[in-house]
Amino acid sequence: MLKQILMGLLGTAGCAMAVAQDQSTEERILEVLSDARPDIEFGEVVTAPIDGLYQVQVVGGPVLYVNAEADMMIAGEMFTVGNNGFSRYEDPRVIKKREELVKSLENKNTINFAPEGETKAVVYVFTDVDCGYCRRLHSQLDEYRDGGETKPGYRDLGIEIRYLAYPRAGVNSPSGEKLETAWCSEDQQEALDRLKNMQSVSSVSCDDDPVAEHYKLGGEIGVSGTPALLLPNGKMQAGYVPPERLAQTLGL
Repeated sequence: MLKQILMGLLGTAGCAMAVAQDQSTEERILEVLSDARPDIEFGEVVTAPIDGLYQVQVVGGPVLYVNAEADMMIAGEMFTVGNNGFSRYEDPRVIKKREELVKSLENKNTINFAPEGETKAVVYVFTDVDCGYCRRLHSQLDEYRDGGETKPGYRDLGIEIRYLAYPRAGVNSPSGEKLETAWCSEDQQEALDRLKNMQSVSSVSCDDDPVAEHYKLGGEIGVSGTPALLLPNGKMQAGYVPPERLAQTLGL
């Protein structure tokens, strides 16, 4: 997808010069990008932390850093440079939006796996049942064996996992249909358990399944793969994180 975006934006310099002069820079950039790739959904264009650049999130894809003329761009991650090395830059505006999302999410729309004892932290996980690392994360909800050693799972460490649906191949894909089945089943936890263990589950559909809503939401806040862990402070951890390391990140 990234290569397609780059190829699609080549040759758009002429378009940038043709737009109305009374447009703001942000409006002009969004128009040029949308004209170049009408099949891609772009988020809001805002100023980037590097002077002279603007940034826009591709829904379900990378962040684009675009110049004011909208005829050149960079796609990918940005890093800060400090005494302790390089750190992945996260836009404070996106972190704030994620914090607000965490507060607004309703338990009825997520499939939850809570500890038997005290819940010390809640982590939302965008998941796909046909994702190897998603299965690995799910298999470590409770105590598990690793290299001959018994280790505590997420729930053993007081971490509640709340799943959101993110079919990587799209809502209307086989993965999307499986996730819909999980959310529409009477016993959502059992259905998700079976699907993540590659066991058959009779297909079920319902009018109020949240798969499409979760998928769109994930794309808007920078999810482009699974698992994606949304932490209580609004930061996003892309990819699988072992239970003990996640507990350390959460300060447990």
